[in-house]
Amino acid sequence: MRPILLKGHERSITCVIYNRDGDLIFTAAKDHIPTVWSAENGERLGTYEKHGGSVWHLDVSWDSVLLVSGGGDSKAKLWEVETGVELFAFSHTGSVRSCCFDDSGRRFFNNV
Repeated sequence: MRPILLKGHERSITCVIYNRDGDLIFTAAKDHIPTVWSAENGERLGTYEKHGGSVWHLDVSWDSVLLVSGGGDSKAKLWEVETGVELFAFSHTGSVRSCCFDDSGRRFFNNV
């Protein structure tokens, strides 16, 4: 086993997860930009840029089609993994500190 160095965030990373297949790594950070990386070599594959504050947590659906992220801008955002397109933003009354998909990948939950 060898470590994977992820270079690209400008501020502290707040969350790191693998997808179910183990070939992708997703990170959330205080730099407002969720990011996807290759688990094989640590190469940055893409970003999801529209949060207005620190991103505290994220989760990817079981089939790696959707990503949900929660941030200090009081929003939970739903993204298309492959294109980086924001599909929807859900407004809340405070920072979204955690979020996760259910086992079906069709619903997600978040905590303010």
